[in-house]
Amino acid sequence: QADSEAPDPIKNAPTTALNANAMATRTGLALSQEAFLVPQAIQAPAARQTGRSSIATSSQPSTLLPSAGMAVAAAAVTAAGTRRKTSRLARRATGSASERRGAEPVTARAAVTDQLVTSVDPSLGPQGTYQVGIDFKNWLQSADEELKVDGLRVEGQVPAWLRGYLVHAGPAKFEFGDDEFVDWVDGQAMLYRLKIGEEGCQYQNRWLDTWNHRMHKEAGRIAVRETCSRPSLPNFFERFLYLFSPPNNENGNLHISQIAGSRCISMSVGSACLEFDLETMDTFGKVPFDDELVEGGPLIFHAEPHVDKTTGEWVTCAIQLRISPEDMGLKPEYVVFSVEPDCSKELGAPVKRRLIRRISTEYPAPVHTIGLTEKYIVMIQIPYPLNWDGMLNAEAKWLMNGVYEGNLNDYNTWEPERGTTIRIINRETGEETGVFQTDPFFFFHVINSFEEGDIVNLDVVCYNEPPVGFPLRQARSGDVEDWRGGGGEVRRFAMDLRTGECTCTGWPDNCFDEPKINPKVDGVRQRFSWGVIDDNGMLRLTKQDHETHEVFKWEGQDVTRELPWQPVFVPEPYSDKEDAGVVMSFVRDQPTGNSFCIVLDAATMTEKARIHFPEGHHIPLHGHGTFIRA
Repeated sequence: QADSEAPDPIKNAPTTALNANAMATRTGLALSQEAFLVPQAIQAPAARQTGRSSIATSSQPSTLLPSAGMAVAAAAVTAAGTRRKTSRLARRATGSASERRGAEPVTARAAVTDQLVTSVDPSLGPQGTYQVGIDFKNWLQSADEELKVDGLRVEGQVPAWLRGYLVHAGPAKFEFGDDEFVDWVDGQAMLYRLKIGEEGCQYQNRWLDTWNHRMHKEAGRIAVRETCSRPSLPNFFERFLYLFSPPNNENGNLHISQIAGSRCISMSVGSACLEFDLETMDTFGKVPFDDELVEGGPLIFHAEPHVDKTTGEWVTCAIQLRISPEDMGLKPEYVVFSVEPDCSKELGAPVKRRLIRRISTEYPAPVHTIGLTEKYIVMIQIPYPLNWDGMLNAEAKWLMNGVYEGNLNDYNTWEPERGTTIRIINRETGEETGVFQTDPFFFFHVINSFEEGDIVNLDVVCYNEPPVGFPLRQARSGDVEDWRGGGGEVRRFAMDLRTGECTCTGWPDNCFDEPKINPKVDGVRQRFSWGVIDDNGMLRLTKQDHETHEVFKWEGQDVTRELPWQPVFVPEPYSDKEDAGVVMSFVRDQPTGNSFCIVLDAATMTEKARIHFPEGHHIPLHGHGTFIRA
């Protein structure tokens, strides 16, 4: 166990030669934390710097104290009288789309034809380039049924070695009675399972049986606190009393993983880890943790867990707001921890986490994913700190008039002057082996990290700045025809632990995200990754060659109607070839609303099979998934 105080990048400004204009110019691919993203208008960058640049390490401790906390109720009442800060990320579209554009938009359905279309011509301009886009209005309707269906219709041939379970979680219930959640991430969790066996394919979906969902359903309204929504309470006094009710945090709707080797859990941005049975899909409830981290209070903003391919150790980090008597308030800390694979394998048994490191910081920012090498954990701290003013003002408005309008954009503020910090943490000792400051970038997903001597390499999908999100209600209304897709720029940071230097090379205009690699090369140098790109307004499944910068698309995709999302790579057993395996993705047929699972040959990106889910069964926009072998 180790502790550290995070350096303040403003006070300890690093020496950097990175060209800020070499940042990616496209932002906005719909991603797991913010599903409805539209890019900022950004001027074209200057000529890209072709040489490699170095960054000095800054490791001086901060002399600033953490912000003092205050009682929630008092803060809310006080904040009610203050003027709300308006940030660039909090802007909202006003007026209907037809009012802004002066004409009725062409819908996705109107653009659908019977002809297979696998590409569009960018020279046709916006109408030609983005003739279909994404039908958010129908994709974001609530699910209304649970099914268990055997003997799914299969086109093509599923590989004989592909046996197991493809499992996803996702928000699937967005309203109760007349109340509608503020943000997509508040939607109540649904589990989706595709079972592939010798006897055929089976589909099952079930609600994650949580306390939150039960309370909403019984009340017929939003009854308890969610990450970005508050309960519908009729008067000030009830709302005031509710401020003192601790959140239960049961809505694991984004990440699926296995803890302690074999126990299946689902988790989310602000949710506890919720355990379920893979075969029956029964929910067991919160994973009962029994360790020193429990005493520090709840953990928020969990990173997507990373499982060591060799040892099975489950590693993640989160933010903990500890009460500090010395500072007379809350002391934000990053908590980096793991769970050993041989820990408490029995369902529902208590789990002990291993604390690896605490990192005190004045500006805690969410960490969506981490990197893992043989020796190190790689953690990125972006300049997107929690916005206490935004949170308190949203809480105050709800207290005074019952309307809550805070979403994930309001919870954070982009402060690029701080730069981005990359931390290299020893997995065994918890020692912070290296701290590197870079020019500011935003990210969701690490592709891979690996060691080469004293150098730790990090491949990550970078953005100029955080994408801006549509409010859930606007997206569900269909007022998103101005949506323009986008992705990040793949960059490789090479951090020399001996000299303290960092070099960065990029892959310009890659427009890529939701990356997956063959888990056999996790933690070592990889050549390929698979994910989703924005191809002139269409989301395409692709294979990326990181050596040649070639991009190979799923060429059989009909881009006028077939919408893939959240691919999963499944390696072929007993093969050492990096691209031997399949890429699996739930695909939505936009005109009909039906869905199927595509199975692609990962080497050639050609179709091997389509596994069709029941006709008329709706699967809303979902989160990350995983494949669990039988």
